[in-house]
Amino acid sequence: MDLEVGKDDLSVEEGKLVVFTGVECEISSRTIFNKKSAKPTSHNILSGASGALRPGRLTFILGPSGAGKTTLLNILAGRKKTGVTGCLHGAGRNIVLVPQHATLIENLTAGEILHFAASLNIPNASRRERHNAIESITRQIGIYDVINTRTGRLSGGERKRVTIACELLTDPQVMLLDEPTSGLDTVSSMSVTRALLVMARSGRTIACVVHQPSSQLFNSADDVILLANGRTLYAGSVTDIPGTLGKAGFVCPQYYNMADYLLEIATSENSASKALLESEANSYAQEMRKIAKNDLHSRNSKALAPESEALLNSYSTPTLKYRASVCRQLRALLWRCVIGSFRDVHLTQIRLLAHLIVALLLGALYSGAGADAGRIITNTGCLFFFLLFIFFSNAMPTIHTFPSEATVVLQEHLNRWYSLPVYCISKMIVDIPIQLLCATVFLFPAWTLTTQPLDVHRMGLAWLICALVTILAQTFGLVVGAACGMKLGLFVIPAANIPMLMFSEFFIPYSEIPAYLRPFATISYFRYAFGAFLQTVYGFSRETLPCHKVFCMFRKPSDYLDYMGLSRNISSDIIALVLWIVLLQVTLFCVLAFRVYRACR
Repeated sequence: MDLEVGKDDLSVEEGKLVVFTGVECEISSRTIFNKKSAKPTSHNILSGASGALRPGRLTFILGPSGAGKTTLLNILAGRKKTGVTGCLHGAGRNIVLVPQHATLIENLTAGEILHFAASLNIPNASRRERHNAIESITRQIGIYDVINTRTGRLSGGERKRVTIACELLTDPQVMLLDEPTSGLDTVSSMSVTRALLVMARSGRTIACVVHQPSSQLFNSADDVILLANGRTLYAGSVTDIPGTLGKAGFVCPQYYNMADYLLEIATSENSASKALLESEANSYAQEMRKIAKNDLHSRNSKALAPESEALLNSYSTPTLKYRASVCRQLRALLWRCVIGSFRDVHLTQIRLLAHLIVALLLGALYSGAGADAGRIITNTGCLFFFLLFIFFSNAMPTIHTFPSEATVVLQEHLNRWYSLPVYCISKMIVDIPIQLLCATVFLFPAWTLTTQPLDVHRMGLAWLICALVTILAQTFGLVVGAACGMKLGLFVIPAANIPMLMFSEFFIPYSEIPAYLRPFATISYFRYAFGAFLQTVYGFSRETLPCHKVFCMFRKPSDYLDYMGLSRNISSDIIALVLWIVLLQVTLFCVLAFRVYRACR
């Protein structure tokens, strides 16, 4: 990152005043079509943008589409670093960014999400204090009536207000919002803006991107930053807009919405007048920078102007990376994951029912196959189908639910609610009981009805194998969902498992696989699960099977295992499955960490 953070020996980065000067952002890309060109294609999103966000004041950031408003917020919040140059004073503190699109856990109510946010962001408050804070914010922002409604049933505007309310609970020093009023009616927009004004008046720095505000909404702001083609045309107080525009020859007609007039100026072709406005904006940003430095040097002076006292509070105690301790993070995440999992119709309720129904169907179809030497090949197909169903019935549902949850997790992590390792641990702890329940509901009815050996030892091993495959499958689905999203994930899971099935030793023995392809068999978790299943059913010196046909080739189960080439120790198969689970869990963390890295580039 080429962005110069203004530290000096003045500690400006610890204050609430945010000043940015000469900020430029360039995006370069190289595609297969311009791969041979000497230089990759590039596009300037910001070109010398300058301005200031002052504490105790509400700042609106205006500009036409493509002006660089969202990119500027990402830079100020530390989310955008690659290709950025310029000078930024006021970085490194408690900055919260609320994105434009509100993504929430749909199985939780608005109140439960706010209680979760409060437990992590105001951990030292008592239960009653957190309840009072939630009630106050929800009434102020206009969502108190829907506090007991699941977020999946809320309108887009209500979901956005829930997201804002969650961040208001953090009481941040600097709060940046990307179009918080989009999709809201006039009354709701003013309600949100009044809540932001209250936050600003408490000494916080509040800035938000606003798209075509009404005259009433525009006049509620204290300061305005106008962007056009990545440049700043105006930065300063709302009351100073007419005078600054007049210097450049622009006069807003009477009874005309000033916000609309500013957008017209931003899209006009009068380059000379716009250059004058840009010069005024740069002068304003430089003046704010000088004021900050001068006031910091004279902080012991007795005669400080009210403006200076509001601008400079630069010696506050730095905030911790996470407000809540690891134990509190884990407890809050476990509480949320438990509620979300048991309310999830697709991932829990329907999945359990499907496991039971399929077990009964298998029992009816393969009845008696496990105890008949003449049907040993049929029973092998039955056991292989066990594995197929357990894997895909647990891997596929996560594709529908986890991509949206991963988006929520990344947003909350970037706003320093909790760490990724704690989230992954809580997710694993909550999922394991459900995974074990799925394996139990499926295995024991299917095992009994298909007349597999009822020894406690064999049933215990079979249950362990099913449980490991269930955990492996769901973790695989989580990894694909986090990395690929829902649409691509629906293709990736079957496609990635076709080679695993091909080398599972069900279709072709290991001895017949070409030597150069045997490494694929070595990494096939289906091979280890299938081998362990056959060892469980026909290994451990099982007695001779009854034959109800004229001739049975494999009356002795050991002969069948030798024919299949399954001479491995079952413990090695189980260890291989455990290693796969550990590898996928680590991969899940790495995928989430990489998405955080990409979001902050």
